[in-house]
Amino acid sequence: LTLCNISSFNWRRVAYINMTDLEAECPSGLNEVSNRTTGQRACGRSVDRNCSSLNFPVNTKYTHVCGIARGYQYGHMDAFFFLSGKTIDQVYVDGLSITNGNPRQHLWTYVVSLQETGF
Repeated sequence: LTLCNISSFNWRRVAYINMTDLEAECPSGLNEVSNRTTGQRACGRSVDRNCSSLNFPVNTKYTHVCGIARGYQYGHMDAFFFLSGKTIDQVYVDGLSITNGNPRQHLWTYVVSLQETGF
């Protein structure tokens, strides 16, 4: 999550992962993935699990969330294809989901698919 260039001193950066910085490392729980052709680096889920989860404690009340995500696709991009009957606590999206609290509440989702409509 980032400051989003908003003219206010009330925004707080909770997490910053910039894999275009050659010194950057993926947070614990994510694996670094590199494209040999382009040299692009990214953080991805563990290959032996369907998803990876990270916690970034905020420890203060807030009313807005702002963020930027850069995603790279690999393999089957099924968007919400397997959503039927799933809850937010299960694997329900190919992409990035940002949630809050316990029980989790949905804040934002970045979805990956082969095309914008249908399969």
